[in-house]
Amino acid sequence: MSRPSGQAGALWVGKLAVFSAGATWVLLLVGCLVHGTGSSLACPDWPLCFGSAFPKMENGVQYEHTHRLVATAVGLLTIALAVVLHKRRAVDPTAATMGYVGVGLVCFQGLLGGVTVLLRLPIVVTLTHLGTSMAFFCLMTVIALRVLGSAEGGQNELGPASLGGLRPWAGLAVIATFGQIVLGGIVRHTASGLACFGIPLCNGDLWPSHPGAHWHMSHRIFAVLLGGFVVGLAMTLRARAPGSLVARLAGYAVGLVVLQITLGVLSVLSTLALSAVTLHLGVAALLLACNVSIFYYLPGKARESSESTSFTLSLPGKTA
Repeated sequence: MSRPSGQAGALWVGKLAVFSAGATWVLLLVGCLVHGTGSSLACPDWPLCFGSAFPKMENGVQYEHTHRLVATAVGLLTIALAVVLHKRRAVDPTAATMGYVGVGLVCFQGLLGGVTVLLRLPIVVTLTHLGTSMAFFCLMTVIALRVLGSAEGGQNELGPASLGGLRPWAGLAVIATFGQIVLGGIVRHTASGLACFGIPLCNGDLWPSHPGAHWHMSHRIFAVLLGGFVVGLAMTLRARAPGSLVARLAGYAVGLVVLQITLGVLSVLSTLALSAVTLHLGVAALLLACNVSIFYYLPGKARESSESTSFTLSLPGKTA
């Protein structure tokens, strides 16, 4: 059976949103490579590089300018996505609004990238750049989930209504993951990545005496707390709704946490090997997107209450 034209169009838009989110994830990895190779200021000017749109790709320029090119591609994808969402605004005005916000975020992110170069890497701007990139990645994820849900007949909330009370906890997981990523950015941009040697202690101490190691150890401790929270949420979802989409997503989140902690350990033991550090950021972004998806699919209290009321009224012997 063929899909209705409206659903087929939504599926196409959803695929575009998925592709845009995937391109954003690649952009995050390339940005990590820029810092990891010490190429953040390989192009001293902006938006051109040494006054050219096509500079020689050498001496770190290959990383920095590639980052700018991929960012430009993501910007164009975002504009294209916003245009098609705008055309469907009568069907889904919320998605159209998300598209407008996406264009605003990607433009703001580009300006932050330019300010970062022109002001020679101020840490506040650099961290804002990181935070904005993660917020944009989350937005692209939500747009994809929403539009693809529309393509499947509008079933955006796939979690059982009885799980509505867990949605705030899923929201807390999103906030905590976002905060942990920013904390990791602080570790990196304060050159604290190797402030603590040894696992799990920091230079033989439970808590380092050197102030420079405090960010590093805080990142480790928060990783353990976040990991425990994600595992607890996954166990609760599996117990209350075994086999559901949200339970499966929570299982993926647990796997990503394990992988993320392993990459963090490898980053230290390998003295910040470029591959380990880059994957560490990439998996962190995937964990954030996974938690965002869990939050998105869990039903709100309104749905839980309405379905509970409907059930009560349909009991034998009851009248409306």
